[in-house]
Amino acid sequence: MMTVETILKRKGHNVFTIRPEHSLADAAGLLSNKGIGVAVVCDGKGHVQGVLSERDIVKAISLYGAGALEMPVRNVMSSPAVTCKLSDSAKRILEVMTERRMRHLPVLEDGELIGIISIGDAVNARLMDAQMEMGVLRDFAVTR
Repeated sequence: MMTVETILKRKGHNVFTIRPEHSLADAAGLLSNKGIGVAVVCDGKGHVQGVLSERDIVKAISLYGAGALEMPVRNVMSSPAVTCKLSDSAKRILEVMTERRMRHLPVLEDGELIGIISIGDAVNARLMDAQMEMGVLRDFAVTR
C-alpha cells in the first residue's frame, strides 16, 4: 500500500508558502507565477496556520469585490489546516480529501512542513496500488 512518504519520494517535497499578513493580491500572484492551486500559510517561525486555495480567493472576491485583493490572507485562508503525515496511506488521504471536499493536504512530520499532496497525487497512487494488485492476482492465476 502506497504511503505519503512514497508519493513525496516520487514527486518531491516542493511546497510554496505565504505569510498570513500578505495580501490576497500577493497570494494570487504567487499561485499564478508558480502555476499552483494552493499555498500553505505559515507564520514567521514556519508553523502552518492554514491553507489558501484559488477557490478561497475567488470566494473572497465574490463576497467583497475587488477590494478583497487588499485583504490579508489570514482573513480568507482555510484554518486550521487539515494535514497528513508520511506514514498515512494514499487510501486514507483520499478518503479525507473526499469527505472534506479538499484538493490538497500539507504534509507535516514532527510539526515541520515537508511537502504537499494533491488529490491527483493520491488518485495516481491508488491507481498504481490497484495495478500492482492486479499484477499479483494475474501472476497467481497463471501459476495455478
